[in-house]
Amino acid sequence: MTARILDINCDMGEGFGNWRMSDDAAVLPLITTANLACGFHAGDPLIMMETVRAAREAGVAVGAHPGLPDLAGFGRRVMALSAEELHAGFAYQIGALQAFLTIHGMRLNHVKPHGALFHVLRDPVMTEAALDAITAVAPGAAIYWVGPLGREVFTTRALARGMRVCAEAYPDLDYADDGSLLVERRKRPVEPALIASRITEILTHGTLTNRNGVTLPMQVESVCIHSDGPNVQEVLAAARGAAAACGARLACATA
Repeated sequence: MTARILDINCDMGEGFGNWRMSDDAAVLPLITTANLACGFHAGDPLIMMETVRAAREAGVAVGAHPGLPDLAGFGRRVMALSAEELHAGFAYQIGALQAFLTIHGMRLNHVKPHGALFHVLRDPVMTEAALDAITAVAPGAAIYWVGPLGREVFTTRALARGMRVCAEAYPDLDYADDGSLLVERRKRPVEPALIASRITEILTHGTLTNRNGVTLPMQVESVCIHSDGPNVQEVLAAARGAAAACGARLACATA
């Protein structure tokens, strides 16, 4: 990071009916940006309404977190969709969230694809379908995507369209030596000291050192902390503490 700003984004609203994955009310005051599930991989109208209201009260920017239509698999299973189906799914989910944002006098800050969409959007045809939906339904919305940027079809084509792309790091996950993310099926507690160390490294050097000691380039504008981690509040406190120690101001990167 070149600027002394730290954007902490968090996936929110990931419940359904009476089931909740995380304590969003406790997490929201500790972050700057929320990625809100839109009903396909998680979320429902009431959860979306309540989370938008809580985000407004906490002064947190809100973006759409569209996923594949896979509640049972939490959107983490690759599905064979047509480009038309993907386009409609993005438009449907983003549009639904915009309705609740309008009710509460907020604007859509960004769109961050969820889960297996990272694999689906490697296809240029699918990328164009998704970007067409985003630009039609939410013109001006930024894109959040795992960093560093430069090798993905989705972000390359978004940038070519003049869209704002915000690169993010995942300090509470492990990285392979090639820079790819190692996604856990079941979240484990993360050492707050590790989070503090990684946030400090990202802010001061633009790198992240994985558990094997490999230093990876990590020029990013935001960090994503997962709200369903067993000790998420400790993790967020460590991230905020490290940012303060580095003299960084907490703010949404794209608001």
